[in-house]
Amino acid sequence: MGSPIQYPTPYVLLATLGALLLGSTSVDCVAGQVAATLNRDNQNLILEVSVPSPPPSSIIAGIKLPKNTKIVGTSPKSAKIDLKRSSVKWLVKNPRPGTQRFSASTSPPADFTKVSAEILYRAPGGGSLIKVDAQKR
Repeated sequence: MGSPIQYPTPYVLLATLGALLLGSTSVDCVAGQVAATLNRDNQNLILEVSVPSPPPSSIIAGIKLPKNTKIVGTSPKSAKIDLKRSSVKWLVKNPRPGTQRFSASTSPPADFTKVSAEILYRAPGGGSLIKVDAQKR
């Protein structure tokens, strides 16, 4: 039986630190989060979505308005306007990393305190559906 191998302390510390750094870098890339902010400009509601790299395969962006608020226009063209629920949704397939902007014009101007927006997506590589509520500015 031989004696156990003794590693110099600096090498053990360096190897441990390197493993931690490499592990955290790969986790950050995989776990890039989609973020969203909701702004108001007179009769326009503007939803800005920050798409990380790598991007998800698709994003569903939605704005929910107070009852009796009519949607008179959207940009880009919306995928679905639900008049009964006063909501609008967009579907973006293969989004590019960066900022995506969605806007809805309303009549009368929507009460911003009663407006909400959310983003739905799956992390790159699959996984469960992730919901992100937009932060109001």
